[in-house]
Amino acid sequence: MKIGIVGAMAQEVATLSSQMENKTTTQISGATIYQGKINGKEVALLQSGIGKVAAAMGTTALLQLAQPDVIINTGSAGGVAQGLKVGDVVISTQTAHHDADVTAFGYEKGQLPACPARFNSDEKLTALALQVAQAQGQNVHQGLICSGDSFIHGGEALTQIKHDFPDVIAVEMEAAAIAQVCHAFNVPFVVVRAISDGGDGKASISFEEFLPLAAKQSSAMVLAMLDKLS
Repeated sequence: MKIGIVGAMAQEVATLSSQMENKTTTQISGATIYQGKINGKEVALLQSGIGKVAAAMGTTALLQLAQPDVIINTGSAGGVAQGLKVGDVVISTQTAHHDADVTAFGYEKGQLPACPARFNSDEKLTALALQVAQAQGQNVHQGLICSGDSFIHGGEALTQIKHDFPDVIAVEMEAAAIAQVCHAFNVPFVVVRAISDGGDGKASISFEEFLPLAAKQSSAMVLAMLDKLS
């Protein structure tokens, strides 16, 4: 099995990249793809860049170049569900675009034509991520993760997202685009991220301070998942 891993930022893939053996590097469409082995497992690691377009382009390139069997999206997220705190782990059961609106033509909020309203994560990958998180003693939450091309820091944007998606647990800027590409290619995926901020008025300060912690937490989760994937 070859495992594809996607992170947006250098900080979010650094730990995984540093542990890769026999590493090759490919630059394509503004993204960087590392291929090699981590703990004996074949891995293709993408640093996509920030935002949904970059994530979609990079994931498409990753799938075409490396042809991984599964995709794990790692990194940081803003925790917007009650009880979430910095360092907690969130695992997707579904992802959705919070900034897509074609409701004038009868689609659900967040739904794009020819796509489901929400992209379901692979049940086996989701169960494995939960098992790993619990074994590590992580404070873990499962649910809907919403994506958009904005850094959410409270105000009307957060209020609107919670109104449109009452069950949302976290927000970020890539996961739904990655999920949409995986859906098109019929590749199983899951999102495993750690909370860096609360998506509120203090989000930008919290993000800068706690991104390293979130990156460390999510990378530890992915490394543990690699050991169990076969």
